[in-house]
Amino acid sequence: MSEYMRVKVRGYHLDQHGHLDHGGYMMFLEEARWSLFESYNSVEFFSQLKLALTIVNSNIDFHRPCISGDRLEIQTKVTKIGRSSCIVKQSIYCENDNKLVAEATNTFVLMDKSTRTAVPIEGKTRDKLEQLTELF
Repeated sequence: MSEYMRVKVRGYHLDQHGHLDHGGYMMFLEEARWSLFESYNSVEFFSQLKLALTIVNSNIDFHRPCISGDRLEIQTKVTKIGRSSCIVKQSIYCENDNKLVAEATNTFVLMDKSTRTAVPIEGKTRDKLEQLTELF
């Protein structure tokens, strides 16, 4: 099963140059990650364990600008699970012409909410994240 999110670029998303501002990309990517995690009940699952996936690094490669009216498809997938972190990769495509708009690589740690420190990803927490690697 694939995890996709669709969004339309609107006028209020644009910067002074008439294209999607970098903050708009960040907002869309964040929304797509939440959509993925919610679809697989991950937010509630980790919350019940008093854990949270916390982003510690995000890198975006921009390939082309987006303008008002562009319809975007954002693909999101967990691609690697380490000892205490995981990698979430995202691709944004413009549905108008099926061209790649941007790619993002995000690193998350599994954080203990009470100590605010990274904890190992093992047992049922690893199993939960492995569900998200089986997309696409």
